[in-house]
Amino acid sequence: MAKTFKYRVCQVQMARVTFVNGLWQGLQIQEGIDQTQLYNSCPMVWEYLDSAGRDGWELVATAEQAVSYGPEVANMTSMIFLKKEFKQD
Repeated sequence: MAKTFKYRVCQVQMARVTFVNGLWQGLQIQEGIDQTQLYNSCPMVWEYLDSAGRDGWELVATAEQAVSYGPEVANMTSMIFLKKEFKQD
């Protein structure tokens, strides 16, 4: 039988994993909370990878991506890609 895998696509900003498969990894956005608090609530990339590795996920690729929020605001984000073998019963 062919192997089956699950994948995680993770966005890294300011050394923190901010999104995994499109889901925010930090505190829920609340009115009055500043961006620093939001980013600081996300796991550091090495903490995230350590935890994911213990759960059987392995890093398979990385990439850099330019993100634009209009003509005057742009930055670079890192993407990390993990996979885990999916055991079918």
